[in-house]
This record gives sequence, C-alpha cells and structure tokens, in this order.
Amino acid sequence: MHRGTVNESLEPCVRLTLSDFGNTTRAVDFVIDTGSNEEIVLPRTIIDQFNLIPGDKTSVIMGDGRTTICATYSAQVEWHGQPRDVMVTEGFEPLIGMLLLEGSNLSVDATPGGAVTISELPWRAVNLPQPPPPPL
Repeated sequence: MHRGTVNESLEPCVRLTLSDFGNTTRAVDFVIDTGSNEEIVLPRTIIDQFNLIPGDKTSVIMGDGRTTICATYSAQVEWHGQPRDVMVTEGFEPLIGMLLLEGSNLSVDATPGGAVTISELPWRAVNLPQPPPPPL
C-alpha cells in the first residue's frame, strides 16, 4: 500500500522509490494524474540524475490538446512491495499515470492535507501484462 497527501493545489501526491537497474535509487515525489495514460512521467532534471535506459520516442497528447513527441526510458519502481519495470516518459513534472495505477484502488480525501491511499486490488481481479525485461 502506498500513502500520501493532497497538496495545497488539491493534487494527490505519493512518494515512490525509483531505480535505474544499477546503483542509483532514490525517493521521488509524484503527483497522481488520472488524465494521463502513461506509467510515469519525469522531468529532464530527474532523468539526468539516473542512468535510465533510453527507449523509443512516443507521441503524447497534452492536457491542452497539443500533440508532442517525448523521449522514453526504462526504470524500476517499488510498487505494492515489489520491484516493477516501468516506462518513463519525459515531461515537465513527476507524474503517476493510469497505466501504473491499473489493478489498484485509489482513494483521495480531496482537501489540502487529505489522505491519499493506493492499494492493490485482489490478485484474482487483476490481469496485468508483464513489462518487457530491460535490455542487456
């Protein structure tokens, strides 16, 4: 289970442990964005602190309707107590999208300082595809 709080802008936030499959592991504070279909979005300043594995570029539709091409990377997060390989999309701020939340229950007390809880749904109800292994 992941716990966080709602910030003053009424954004639900949680802290996750991010790793680059090597020696760099650190906690990163994320905003939960239910309008995003990505797994994780990170700004260039955080991407540069890790040795992330580059992937293909992807087309992303922004909140204002514009389409832009973004770089992607492979990383790993601790998710429901287990390491999980994720695709990171380069963006403007650390975000968790719906693809990472798939198979989870999100509870938000929508008030500044309110509780945010992400819990794993029972395994029988979840049919998540396994992400590809990182390249060697």
